[in-house]
Amino acid sequence: PMAADNNPLINRFVMLALLGYPALLLTVQGGMNGLFFLLVIASLWLLFRAPHTAATPLWDGYSTAFSIAMASPMLAVLLSQAYHGTFSAPPLDGPSRFLFAIPVFLALRQSEIPIVAIMKFAFPLGALTALIFAAITHRQYMADSNYFVNHIHFGDMALMLGFLSLFSINWAARDRAPVLILGICGLLAGLYLSVQSEARGGWVAAPVLLLILWRAHNSKFSWTKLGAAALSILLFAVLTYALVGTVQHRIDMIYQDLTNFQHGNEDTSIGVRLQLWRAACFLFAQNPVFGVGPNGFAQMMAPLSDSGMLTKIAAGYGRGEVHNEILAKASELGIFGLLSLLSIYVIPLIIFVRAARSRVAQARTAAFMGICLVTGFFIFGLTVEIFNLKMTDAFYSLTVAVLLAAATHKTLG
Repeated sequence: PMAADNNPLINRFVMLALLGYPALLLTVQGGMNGLFFLLVIASLWLLFRAPHTAATPLWDGYSTAFSIAMASPMLAVLLSQAYHGTFSAPPLDGPSRFLFAIPVFLALRQSEIPIVAIMKFAFPLGALTALIFAAITHRQYMADSNYFVNHIHFGDMALMLGFLSLFSINWAARDRAPVLILGICGLLAGLYLSVQSEARGGWVAAPVLLLILWRAHNSKFSWTKLGAAALSILLFAVLTYALVGTVQHRIDMIYQDLTNFQHGNEDTSIGVRLQLWRAACFLFAQNPVFGVGPNGFAQMMAPLSDSGMLTKIAAGYGRGEVHNEILAKASELGIFGLLSLLSIYVIPLIIFVRAARSRVAQARTAAFMGICLVTGFFIFGLTVEIFNLKMTDAFYSLTVAVLLAAATHKTLG
């Protein structure tokens, strides 16, 4: 592997960038993407300067699988554009983030940069920075029209930073008190911002991630212990509902929305989503191979509204997004879009699960943080197009690359 002192300036920059990018995610407009591209350039430089020998080849099965997965979103868009004969650059902007994550993974995997040690600080600092920034500049902690990211993505990303902070704690050994306190504070900051955002769709991820964390720390499976863990999480959820007014109000609205929907009012929050999901399924059934094209779903809102499939209010929301990542990719890009989305979830998840069995603490820590990331984003995507913002594309692809590099590091083999 390349020695850390071969590129001291570049290595220091990469370490600072890894420490800082979670803090830029919810605080500086364009900051996440800007630092991401600088990391890509630094990674290409490291790859160019790194010696590769038979003992440390650049490519192996992990590199190939990861590269295919990260290149697939770009390929799906190009295939759909080719079929519809309408090539344009904007739909390729978001998918390019996944492609650009490949050199970051390859470079970090062979560097001597202490990735896990850095990310144990980076994620909680990111959550705490978001909390402080929101408290100073946006007193309601709500990412509405005055903020550069909508409240759903804001709440989901804050929750993810919080859980990544939790998943970084106590893997190799019991963390020192300052590190432990920082991780817990990162979790609390993420939870608080998520609650204040009122983005209830992301809250579904919390009990699932807690169960994964419990399983990770209990290698010997027991139905009794699993039942106790599930009951503890259920009790926590009930107490949260009873004691936190915002959560209670948002959960109660689900029942109210469903009641209104059953009585013919389809323009509730849930009713609009159900209409849009039905429309997405219809469009996918009509165009299963290449979809209706990038941005095609928005263009179909007027015809579907005129046909009576959608109300005018639902059609208005549909011009913004489908509110489901899977259905969005399926309806707009067809089967290739669906497969590309599954690949950026499933392939990293398989590698993380394999690495989670490692006896090396660094690999195991990175693996479980990676499982947290992929699982959380999948659940977020069930109620929102989580990848319709370039900043979330960049955060997910970069974090997957960073954690995979640590989990499958060349020196661990």
